[in-house]
Amino acid sequence: MQIEGQQLNIPETYEEIVEILGDETAKMSQFIVPVEKFEQQIAQIVADIKRSGYLVFFYGISGIGKSVFLSSLDWRSHLPIREIIHIDASNYGDINRPELKLKQLCAELKKITQKEENYSSSNKQITCVIIDYLETLDDEDSNYIKSFFRDLNPLLRRKPILVVWPVTNMEDIDKMRAVALTVANTIFHRRFPFIEFTGPAIENYPTIAKNTISVLNNGLNYDDFQLSDDDLNNIKNKYQSYQEGKRTIRAYLRDIKEKWENKTGRISKIMATIPRPTEVWFVVCYPESEDVVAQFVRKSYDHVDDNWNVIPSKLSEYIKNNTEMKELWPSSEKLFLALGVLKPKILYLPTNTLVSCVSAYSKDAEIPIDREKFQNWGVPKKWFQKSEAKRTLKISPLYLQLANLQPRVGKRRSGKVQEALAKAAQVFTHINQYISKEGSDQPFNRALTLALNDIFEDCSELSFSSEQNHPFLKTKRTDILVKNISKNKDICIEIYYTNKTQDGVLARYILTKLEKYYRAVTSNQNNPFIPGFSERY
Repeated sequence: MQIEGQQLNIPETYEEIVEILGDETAKMSQFIVPVEKFEQQIAQIVADIKRSGYLVFFYGISGIGKSVFLSSLDWRSHLPIREIIHIDASNYGDINRPELKLKQLCAELKKITQKEENYSSSNKQITCVIIDYLETLDDEDSNYIKSFFRDLNPLLRRKPILVVWPVTNMEDIDKMRAVALTVANTIFHRRFPFIEFTGPAIENYPTIAKNTISVLNNGLNYDDFQLSDDDLNNIKNKYQSYQEGKRTIRAYLRDIKEKWENKTGRISKIMATIPRPTEVWFVVCYPESEDVVAQFVRKSYDHVDDNWNVIPSKLSEYIKNNTEMKELWPSSEKLFLALGVLKPKILYLPTNTLVSCVSAYSKDAEIPIDREKFQNWGVPKKWFQKSEAKRTLKISPLYLQLANLQPRVGKRRSGKVQEALAKAAQVFTHINQYISKEGSDQPFNRALTLALNDIFEDCSELSFSSEQNHPFLKTKRTDILVKNISKNKDICIEIYYTNKTQDGVLARYILTKLEKYYRAVTSNQNNPFIPGFSERY
């Protein structure tokens, strides 16, 4: 029998596992199943490392278990690995100097190789370095890439270390190898220039699920969550029909959690009390929004609907450290239900896109700011054209998600993009000052709504309105309301106008808005599925 209020904790990413375990990451060894085939390949590469090291690309599709496997090498005593060092490549680079990323990465590798001088040459163990969060170099200049491999070559020639580079696309490996081989032909192992990781054997999936649930849910067993052996095996049998390399342990664990949700039915019971699903999307517009938003969301290149979904642990962390938010969200169950019912997303809208939409549609939206003032604020002449506003809007994450298209890969780095963001930044500051003075963002919301209506004019499945009361959440008036007819759902878009770029400020805004939406969903229902709702929340 499931303990009342206990939420099944099955993280979808390696980062969430690490966050839950904290300093006790060694507990991962309790649910990691050895994948001996690939351990043997690593062992063969390590055995050939004498005075020089190697770089090996570690290929596997997203969710296959690359990060967990590589971390498990630290606990496999038969492998001659002294230590595993993770390099977080997302910490490197500068928005104004893109060439710094690879230079800083190489500098970090150099520091690691210098440490090797402290170890005796007779020591058979080597250091393994894993480059995290740099799965593609598509956005890097080819000259920077070539320089990186040219600088890496002597480091590996002189020091016996193994550098493992996880990648999710084989084409990226081919491109990087082609560049590397033009300047360094000994950087890769002759038999294993890359390892094609296919994850743990599917026969082990149920065991991994059981152990994962036990370790990450305070020792509770899978049957404490109303899950049976039949449930785990039936889902495994479904995955056996998938081609190897197409099935992932992440998707399997996600299906286990979905089975639990369907059994307990807490979310579906709440959903049954409302006419149709409602989602809440938060759209952040300041120039640094891309980097800030990336910390709160995950992307999926398998399922478009999963893009930009909020990472629950990021919000939970802020709640835990904020007294005001603890009062709004006194239990993890409430947050879990809100995320499940409202499926919040956080997207960014490039500042130049917002400014162009506001400028081009200012007259139609009845924004009480004339063209001359916009020009004085720094709006380029071209941005007053609706065609330009629609062009930039059509490549934004907001448009792509509404159109059910995958987001663009990589970060925006080109000089033109940065120039446009710089121009838009000063205008965005004036817009915020105007909103603060006048106390209303409504005319700016109308401008963006008009632009969205224009670019989706041939799409009968979507309709947009601004500053309208929600059709059944009578207490909610949303910035932009989207009716998705084909999916029979409403999307409430909340535009975040602010220049405050701190993570905590965004988290507070989202949690405050989300709580109001959740209260609107539940408080006007005589909902028998949330006993004591008003007393508890």
